[in-house]
Amino acid sequence: MKTASLIAAVATSACLCAHADKTEYAFRWNPENGGPATAEEAARILGINDDKAKKIEVRYLTVKQPAGLPNGNYQAVARERVDKDGPESMYKVRGPDSKAGRTVLSMWVCPLSGPALETKFEVDVNWALGEKTRSGDPNELPTPRTAISFSCSVGTSANAAFPKATEMSPRSCVNHVRRLKSDDWKIEEWVLPTSALIVEVSYAVDEGSPSHQKAFQASVDTLLKAGAQPLPDSKTLLGSTCPG
Repeated sequence: MKTASLIAAVATSACLCAHADKTEYAFRWNPENGGPATAEEAARILGINDDKAKKIEVRYLTVKQPAGLPNGNYQAVARERVDKDGPESMYKVRGPDSKAGRTVLSMWVCPLSGPALETKFEVDVNWALGEKTRSGDPNELPTPRTAISFSCSVGTSANAAFPKATEMSPRSCVNHVRRLKSDDWKIEEWVLPTSALIVEVSYAVDEGSPSHQKAFQASVDTLLKAGAQPLPDSKTLLGSTCPG
């Protein structure tokens, strides 16, 4: 549990997330291009205790973009997730981390109907290709990009959860997910609609700090040394792109 211990041991200094409820750090790669081939292998390399994998089906949904979003690249996304416990529907508004974005999203109201499961105002820190690297070498780890999001989840199907005003319609393809979870760590394998496989490691904390980010950076560096290459696209884009 060397990586988990490292994260747990760091001191919380200047908060990255200000008024956000959570900060989540994430890194994803395609094993076909290198890196750990499975969630279990990634957990072993990082020293994370893994549990029995949970199987999930994830379908992304098309929804009408709401009025009142801040200027910039803000977007509403939605999905339906089904596992052995039944369906879960999620609605998220996400965009670049900014003062205007935080103000608007911190006051957002969940549009979904059904048994409430979770509501989060969260900072997302993701390592991906296409960003300026720390040393200027394009082969090194990109500087992590930061976004802010509001999301809510309810324990019912998308047809029951989304009001007509959202103009929700399911996409035609499904993602098959295997998830390992250990405390605040998640390691997931996603078989995309294109049949490609991606693996994602993420860690969530109540109050993110530069120290937490530095510690997760060490995990990313470990995965890079194992051959993982960061992907250029978001999981939402990858998982919502249906072939044909």
